[in-house]
Amino acid sequence: MLRYSKEQLEKESSITAIYFKVQEELENRKKLYEIFRRKLTDEELASLTDEDIKVPLERYIAIMGAGYFGGKPPVYKVKAYNKDRNIIIEDLFNKETNAEQDIKEIEELMKHIVDYNDDGALFLELVLDFLIKRACYEIYYKDENTGEITIARSDALETVAIWDYSLPKNLIGLYRLIQTTLANGEYQNMVELTTSNGKRYYYDTPEKRKLFGTPEYEQKYRNESLFVENKEEMQPKKWDDDIPATAIEQEDGLAIFEPVISLIEAYQQVIQNSRNTFKYNDEAILKVVGYEPENPMTIQDENGNELINPARVLEDEYVLNSRVRYLSQDGDLAWVEKNVNDSALQNHKKTLMDIICLCSFCPNMTDLGFTSADNNAALEKKFFSLQQYIATFEGEFKKGLLRRWEIILNKFNKDKGKKYDFRDIEVKLQRNIPSDETSKTANAMKLRGLISDETVISMLPYDFDAKNELTKMDEQNKENIKKNLENMKNNASNQNDKFEIKDKVGDTDGNMDISRQENERIKENLSKNRSTNAE
Repeated sequence: MLRYSKEQLEKESSITAIYFKVQEELENRKKLYEIFRRKLTDEELASLTDEDIKVPLERYIAIMGAGYFGGKPPVYKVKAYNKDRNIIIEDLFNKETNAEQDIKEIEELMKHIVDYNDDGALFLELVLDFLIKRACYEIYYKDENTGEITIARSDALETVAIWDYSLPKNLIGLYRLIQTTLANGEYQNMVELTTSNGKRYYYDTPEKRKLFGTPEYEQKYRNESLFVENKEEMQPKKWDDDIPATAIEQEDGLAIFEPVISLIEAYQQVIQNSRNTFKYNDEAILKVVGYEPENPMTIQDENGNELINPARVLEDEYVLNSRVRYLSQDGDLAWVEKNVNDSALQNHKKTLMDIICLCSFCPNMTDLGFTSADNNAALEKKFFSLQQYIATFEGEFKKGLLRRWEIILNKFNKDKGKKYDFRDIEVKLQRNIPSDETSKTANAMKLRGLISDETVISMLPYDFDAKNELTKMDEQNKENIKKNLENMKNNASNQNDKFEIKDKVGDTDGNMDISRQENERIKENLSKNRSTNAE
């Protein structure tokens, strides 16, 4: 973690001083990333004589951890409007809170930005960077033409955060070190420094870099910085007085697989030893007792140099390939092999694997207890250790994501004259684990009537947008009410028609729907009923 004063950071000489610290950190991250990648050449992939077995457990551990923590995107909500709470906060802190309309606008604003930037994929990339490279960063831009807010991941292999000395620490700069290739084939280092005052760009020269640290450099460039600013590229601040970026760095400076690298190497060595033993036995030496070869092993050439005797080679091939062996009375023929205690070997490998998974907090997917887990509760127990590991930095991710919305909302407050308060935003980080959807749905439905329908829908284990579903339900209910009213009107009209029966004309075959006699009788009864009611 680099800590600097804000005033010192603005000086051009500081770019050179920070450069060497940044370069050292980035080199360490690159080594960790190469361990994670386990990239092999085509020759190594195809070779059967490779003396080093590769078991990419570092990749397994990192992918498992990232998938569990970052496999599902974060959920962002705004606290419901609470008049009493708002009055108390405004009175005690002398600060306006979000009105009901503000809450609706913030929710729609977040949903739009999240959809535009594919927040799920972005979050997974940030988690992978954090677990493998020990840090993750994102930078915010506003498109001048469309006005869209863009959230961009800044690669941790070229980015380091600079913090101040305050408590709690505040981000004051983002130092990006990028290598560019010149026309002559040499490379040049470019530094992009992002602060609350905007972006500034600095370049070194190959000549200075080659001489740096030598007496010649002290004579020629002693009073000059290794980097020189290109002031034409400078971008003024556009995000008020805050730096438009978020940085989350591992406090312990450890990748998720870093503590078990030596154990993984030991595991690889055990497999390599087993392979060597089997390979040796495949090419075992033939031991022959009671047989004397006819030809000596070596002969001398004209110059007196020792050479392998070709006749002896032919004789050995004959002994190996012939189906009959003639030995003396006490003779014996056998292969010289190494005995392999396979049970002890497998136990040793299993012990190493158990310790690797234990110390990396990652569950062993091949473990019998894991494969026999037949319900969600059993699976959650298997991921308990990984859950505890994630708990150590989960708060940092929540603070980082909340800072994102603080910066973005402050931008809208300035540009659009709004009064959004980011403190009402709630960040929920989900876990990517197989779940029992039936029981979760039943539990959510049991709460219906006790909590809002929106909360119940959000608890369901399906990818539903609660607000959209409630809007659709309202439209559906309105349509149903409209249809019910029309049906009621039609039914009432049919009831009135029963009292206004008219003669019906027969068809061409002379058939009648209602006979005239019956019709007359009904009319007569209706007439009597009316007379009785009149009296």
